[in-house]
Amino acid sequence: MPEVYGVILETLRPHLGARAEAVLEEGLKRLGKRPQELSPKDGEALLKGLAFRELQGRLSPEKARRVVEEALRRLSEPPNLEALEAGLKRFGLYLDWPEVARLRALVNRLRRAYEPGLKREAEALLEALEERLEEALLRQAQDLAYLEESLERVRHLGGAKVRRLESLLATVQRAQEEGVLAQAEVERARGLALELRKLLESSVARSPTLPEIAFETQEEPPNKATDVFLTVEEAEDLEGELVIDLEALPEEAARRLEALEAEEERRRLEELLARYAPLLEGPAVSPLLAEVQALLGAGKPAGEKLSLLEAALKEAEKNLRAERRARLIQLGEALRTLPLPEEAKASLEGALRLAEETLEEGGLPDLKPLEVELARLEEEARRKKGEEKRLLEEKEALARELAQRGEAFRPLLEELQALAPGDLPQGLPRVQARYAALLQAQGEKEALKAKLLEAERELEALKSEASALGLMALGLEAEVREAEEALEEGRLPDLTRLRREVAEAKAQAQKEALEELSRLQSLAERFRGFGGEGVLRAIEEEKAKPLPDPIPIARALQALKQRLEAKREEVLTRLVAFFQAYGRLSRFQSETHRRLKPLLGVLKRAQERLPRLGPQGLLGTEKTLAQAEKLLGELEREAEAAKALLQEIRGADLEALLGVFEEGKPSPDLERLRLPGVEALGFLEENPPLPREALLELKRALATLEALLGEKGPAALLLGRKALVLAPFSGRTLVALMERDTLPTFLLALR
Repeated sequence: MPEVYGVILETLRPHLGARAEAVLEEGLKRLGKRPQELSPKDGEALLKGLAFRELQGRLSPEKARRVVEEALRRLSEPPNLEALEAGLKRFGLYLDWPEVARLRALVNRLRRAYEPGLKREAEALLEALEERLEEALLRQAQDLAYLEESLERVRHLGGAKVRRLESLLATVQRAQEEGVLAQAEVERARGLALELRKLLESSVARSPTLPEIAFETQEEPPNKATDVFLTVEEAEDLEGELVIDLEALPEEAARRLEALEAEEERRRLEELLARYAPLLEGPAVSPLLAEVQALLGAGKPAGEKLSLLEAALKEAEKNLRAERRARLIQLGEALRTLPLPEEAKASLEGALRLAEETLEEGGLPDLKPLEVELARLEEEARRKKGEEKRLLEEKEALARELAQRGEAFRPLLEELQALAPGDLPQGLPRVQARYAALLQAQGEKEALKAKLLEAERELEALKSEASALGLMALGLEAEVREAEEALEEGRLPDLTRLRREVAEAKAQAQKEALEELSRLQSLAERFRGFGGEGVLRAIEEEKAKPLPDPIPIARALQALKQRLEAKREEVLTRLVAFFQAYGRLSRFQSETHRRLKPLLGVLKRAQERLPRLGPQGLLGTEKTLAQAEKLLGELEREAEAAKALLQEIRGADLEALLGVFEEGKPSPDLERLRLPGVEALGFLEENPPLPREALLELKRALATLEALLGEKGPAALLLGRKALVLAPFSGRTLVALMERDTLPTFLLALR
């Protein structure tokens, strides 16, 4: 219920009962306002006037005065803006969010002049910002999981870039724990992680043959890209921008690097689509967007195309901002020149100033309601001018008619001619009513009948217009009934007021419908990707109608909300089932488990915050959950295979195997290197996991290379998706065969 109206009604009802509403309705009628339009000043006028007189009829003068004073005190209390101030302080960090700009403009306006409608808008906006922050924190948790995994992959490279990545990651972790977004740090960290992962992939992208290791020296041309190999040790000192020639790499390595770039660009594109959603269909944007989506859909990096798309979106936003600024200037000038009283234009002037403040703060205000309100005021100005013209024409026509009626009608003619233009709205109906009565008294039944028939036709037209526009429920029934009763009694009704009421009610209903559609549009924007696009199209179609109807839109959004809640329950059920299944497999270690582990933290946070997630957050959670469920399925199959293998081993076979292990029992230091993904491990001098002669030849070639370079350390050789490592360890030569992805973690453990 509107706040001013509600305060007054709540104050009067204990003393006046049902009569309180009738008193307020009469007051609203006199003010020409609706309940939601009452200002504190209007409330004060109602309380000191109608309400006080009514209370005096029920209470003593002293008690009636105390009731009015209590209501005035409640109306004069400063509005509580603490929640909005706190929300603005919390979200003030995110300067690039249009909602924050609008909230700042609303709070600034409320500080200067309290308006219940603006406070409700600010509260709804704050709720939307809370939802958006939850979704953004979920995405940041996903980024954090990706960065943690990337750091583990590249940590062994060492160097300043790895240390910087560790520092950025720590900053993002602290921000996540505090519920704050660290957007700049995430972007820098992801850029570094991508660069280091590309370095890791390209460093040993091609496995050189033994003759190349043994005999190629630095005498070869330095610009021969195919002869340059980056080792782990050399990578520690690598600084500056990393440029990798994909053509110089083997096809498989080039594909892996392209996949890394495409994955990062897909994430960038998702962020651009979310930020610039209203601008995606622009002529300068949509062709570029289609190209970028096609490239990334084929697994190819978009590169420069993505940068061009981002630039086009920024330019489109800049142009839209300039266009709205120019339109606001036009609206302000058109309002200034309208021939209407200042009080009639005050509401739109305030709305225009608020839109200008929103634009200055960095937001994009919706100008459609302002344009419609200006059109309403322009129509009102035209209506008033047309009404003045019509009244003058009616006066002249009636004067001619009265002049032809003779001496009995001369006093009425003189009274009519004495009416000034400003007195016609009240005076002309009075003269017409007396004329009808005089016609009846003079026996001019046919003339009177013609007048009544003309008035009846006009009344039916007004009723049809009001009914077609759904305005009969807006307080016009009493006016229509009064006119009908006058016709039944043979009196000419005063339709001037009814004409004005229909026109004003139509304009007011249109204004309120558009305001409600703007509110629903903000809600529908949050449902993009979840069916909100259809609702947004329906809203635009509804706005183009003479009298928009927000009810179908509200129903469609309610259906989307119900669908969202059903999806929330479904995701919650899947999350519970997922963690139960994972609990049974949490001790089974493998490469699949290592890939699954970073997703667990994201899903746990999502499960905790699920009730507060909006459509986008819920869709992101579902996507992450689908990835985790797929990995969990692989983990279950691996565990079942391992269990089946153990069951196949007979007791005697197991004893024989144990005996073999006892003969060459590895040292405890070697055991810590048996990581997930390490397939074979041993010493060259004892029982190597690969043919001894080939390994000895490789060791001799590496010794020659170490002598030439003056450097010693572990050496890694990539063989397809496998990695072979030779390294000095415990006074011997360690030999390890592993999955390629395990190599960074293994080298780190080897240190």
